[in-house]
Amino acid sequence: MTSASPWKAWLYLVWLCLQRQARAHQLVWIALGLLALTTAVVGLNTLGGRWTMNHWRFPRGGGGTQLAVWVEGMGPLPGSAPALALQTALKGAARSILFQAGLSIFSNWVVFSVFLSFLLPIWSLSFATDAIGGEREARTLVWLLHQPLPRPGIYLAKYIAVLFYSLAFNLGGFALICLVGGRAGRPAFSLYWPGVVCATLAFSALFHLMGACFRRAAVVALVYSFFLETVLANMPGYMKRVSIGFYTRCMMFDEAQKFGIQPEKPYIYLPVGSLTAEWVLIGITALSLGIGMMVFSRSEYHDLN
Repeated sequence: MTSASPWKAWLYLVWLCLQRQARAHQLVWIALGLLALTTAVVGLNTLGGRWTMNHWRFPRGGGGTQLAVWVEGMGPLPGSAPALALQTALKGAARSILFQAGLSIFSNWVVFSVFLSFLLPIWSLSFATDAIGGEREARTLVWLLHQPLPRPGIYLAKYIAVLFYSLAFNLGGFALICLVGGRAGRPAFSLYWPGVVCATLAFSALFHLMGACFRRAAVVALVYSFFLETVLANMPGYMKRVSIGFYTRCMMFDEAQKFGIQPEKPYIYLPVGSLTAEWVLIGITALSLGIGMMVFSRSEYHDLN
């Protein structure tokens, strides 16, 4: 019974951290506002049929739509039944190309440009930077530090609570965005959710580390998100490999290559394999957790007095 007491105490601490993390704060409300705004914009574009090539005009600026040119513009082929079968096959192929183009457009504009570059880091830091930073602001971290539990265990318990809400928000928000994306968005969720999970693990661990290191962790995390994840992640060469978003994109591109979705210029983007990217993200998670436990164990946090 005695050997089980520390384990029960740690599980109770995890439960307590989950309860404390559930209290909404300013950054979480901002994240909810961004989710509502993004969902509304994606929904309006879905209603307007903007995720397909059907509204593209040929010639540009006038004329019929691509669908009319490719499909309806095919006159009847003279000849026997094989010629009619060929025409039917060509029309089916044209419609298939238009559908896959919708997935590509949705992926490039919504998944890669908006969700991965901006929303995913912001949503992750909304929870992760507050796990320790919120306790410091409320001056309740002293109570945690005086509990008969090792500091690495306390740090890990806070991370588990952070990860629970980050995964729920990131995956749930991504699922909602893909759902309102219609036929172009629903396949995107099934393709990209593993990358979202791995990125959430890494972002949450990194921002949780920042919460242990910096007094104003949210500001530091915002600077990191806008500079490294938005600027460097889209630069040519090897500079982008310092960003988490690069490896997440590599995982996503690897899953979507069967639909013809790939970096615009692969010889400049220089992607790595999906397995390599996955292990790098797991390594970033483990390294951030290890450094965070060490920093949290050795810090005095004099500002609490």
